[in-house]
Amino acid sequence: MYYEVAVSGTGRTICVRSEEPLNPGERIWIGWKGERTKCYVIGPSSQKDSFTVKERDGRSFLTEKHVEIAKWVSRRFGSPIGMVFDLFFPPGIDDYATEKVISQSPFLGFEEMPLSDFVKNKGEKVLEEMLKKGLVKVEKSFYIKEPKPRLKKRVFLKASIPELVRTPLTLKQKMVVEYLQFNSGVLLEDLMRDLEISKSVIESLQEKGIIEVLHQDVSPKKRSHRTTFKGELSDVNLFFGPAGSGKTEALLQLASEYSRRGTVLFLVPEVSILTHLLSRLKGLFPQMKVGIYHSYLSKSRKNLEWYRTVEGKIDVLLGTRSAVFVPIKNLSLIVVDEEHDESFYQYSPPSYDAVEVAREISRIFEVPLVMSSATPDLKTYMEAKEGKIKMFTFVRKHADVSIEIVDMRKEEKIGSFAKKTLDLMEETLKESRRVLVYVRRKGYWGRVQCETCGHVLKCEDCDVSLVFHLDSRSLKCHQCGREYRFKEECPVCGGKLSGKGFGTEKIERELQRYFPEKRVVRVDREVVEDVMEVEDYINRLISGEIDILVGTRMVTKSFDVPEIGLVCVLDVDSLIFLPDFSASLRAFQLIIQVFGRASRKGTGRAILQTHNPDEEVIIRAIEEDVEGFYERELERRKSLGYPPYKHLIHIALKSKDPNQGKKLLTRLRDFLDGEEVLGPAEHWMFKLKGFYRHHLVMKTDKVEETLSKVEKYSRVLGLDPLILVDPPSLEIPD
Repeated sequence: MYYEVAVSGTGRTICVRSEEPLNPGERIWIGWKGERTKCYVIGPSSQKDSFTVKERDGRSFLTEKHVEIAKWVSRRFGSPIGMVFDLFFPPGIDDYATEKVISQSPFLGFEEMPLSDFVKNKGEKVLEEMLKKGLVKVEKSFYIKEPKPRLKKRVFLKASIPELVRTPLTLKQKMVVEYLQFNSGVLLEDLMRDLEISKSVIESLQEKGIIEVLHQDVSPKKRSHRTTFKGELSDVNLFFGPAGSGKTEALLQLASEYSRRGTVLFLVPEVSILTHLLSRLKGLFPQMKVGIYHSYLSKSRKNLEWYRTVEGKIDVLLGTRSAVFVPIKNLSLIVVDEEHDESFYQYSPPSYDAVEVAREISRIFEVPLVMSSATPDLKTYMEAKEGKIKMFTFVRKHADVSIEIVDMRKEEKIGSFAKKTLDLMEETLKESRRVLVYVRRKGYWGRVQCETCGHVLKCEDCDVSLVFHLDSRSLKCHQCGREYRFKEECPVCGGKLSGKGFGTEKIERELQRYFPEKRVVRVDREVVEDVMEVEDYINRLISGEIDILVGTRMVTKSFDVPEIGLVCVLDVDSLIFLPDFSASLRAFQLIIQVFGRASRKGTGRAILQTHNPDEEVIIRAIEEDVEGFYERELERRKSLGYPPYKHLIHIALKSKDPNQGKKLLTRLRDFLDGEEVLGPAEHWMFKLKGFYRHHLVMKTDKVEETLSKVEKYSRVLGLDPLILVDPPSLEIPD
């Protein structure tokens, strides 16, 4: 029997021969190019080849439908099919593999036994003979031993809110406290597994009197949950409404309802959102078995969660982008929260859009898909308006948000702030409420420039301005990470250097000077290496340990902090005017998302400083006129032939020669005669990490057909370009 298989880590498919039937999606190993090589079974082949199967799993964790999805992702995004198949399995899964011999005859006297025991008792020759006769088969198992819960040990939150505020806690201890605020009375083993903490964290909290661990049979009571959604789902659905309108509550309710029919896949864009959502789910539905899947899990934990999901042992799988490929045994519902977020798009090979993949899985497995956003993806919005997607509109009921534009060309300024902004901050702080400040860049000065000749200091390896950091008195490249010692003289003319623009570090210093009695803290990639730490800063904001939180985009993600009384947006002008077809939409979504932090449970205020107050993006965002802005954006894109009216294929090359990339892409463009091509041209960030980058853009109605041409002619020319299909922006990854 002959089978077509995909070679792991490549775009290559080959034919193999096997004496035993192979399952669709099954992993096998062959001898290829002198090495033991992993492959995935696609299906029967009419071709004949010399490759033979050396080893196999003996079972497939994937079905024919998963194979169909892998083939679709490869065609739709031009991603190597072997790399796509790799996405279905967690890294290091074979470290947990055990082999067993399974009887295929009732007369052998056993059902299954470890392979090592069988060989020890009966010998390898007997095994080979039985395999040939079909009396037994060898199958791999990836079972990872789960801790056995001690049913009587439960953890309860003991300290009051004032005590919690006064007690210094570590990040892990604060995660436990937040979890118990939703789940007091949870099993100790569940808590330790969900948060990946050691017993020492529990013991420390016990010593501080924050928690107590009791031997108790009674399960925690289900918290009251207001019914928010009574609609009937269609195949594909959109929950559309502003922050604070009840979308998340409705999603949690649906997850509970559909978990009784099978496993629910619940996707979120960021890990920080996931951990908070986990606490809410377990608090509302204590008996629900919730799994988590994201890149920050330890290898053993990630493999355990994958195995539990595959075996149908969980009710809801909460995960980020990669979780969309976990082969769920009995899928009942797919939820994608914040579906517009560009974190769902993977730029590095194999590239894919997790939202599009979720839509295809929903279609193939015939389960409902629910997408949720205050600012949906344009394609989603357009299809909802056309009736192709069922839209449920949510309305904010309780929050009253006052939003103001500050024209920085006219207002009295104090440092980086308008006086009006500082006055509003002072008023908010007097009300014992918190302030959240969004700044687009990290660092102190956005760029350093000579006052005499105008020379701007740039990275030697990247075509970008260096950012001054006051803490280290150094110049850093935020693309490659290279660091330079700061000198006050211009390297060109010897003139005086001065800083332009501002970053989080400068804003933090200014606010500490303006409000010396208040606790001002910043959050950016300079102070936070692990995204999980963001949760700690949010907890400190809630508890009152932080009065003003200054941060980059990472503080704009979905979190519920009613204590925030004012949100300040300081720097969106540069984002609006990026040379990117999606710049206006991304800026609009960001502003709405940031303002959403001020619309939680009661009155909230927001202020936006800008030098371009008449820009439609800003005006529409201030008015929260999502539909008005989207209609205008759709008109613009239709006239220009951009997504969602046409597919966009972004092709990029990098080289050490500043001219080579353009020459090679020009040759590729010439081969693609008849296609609509823009470019090639230098990328707006031309030099990065020592490489020069050129790109071109194709617009097409037939994405798979056009991709096939691109791949064919790239091989003819010997090119290995980066190919991205319908990316959220025209940025090129490192």
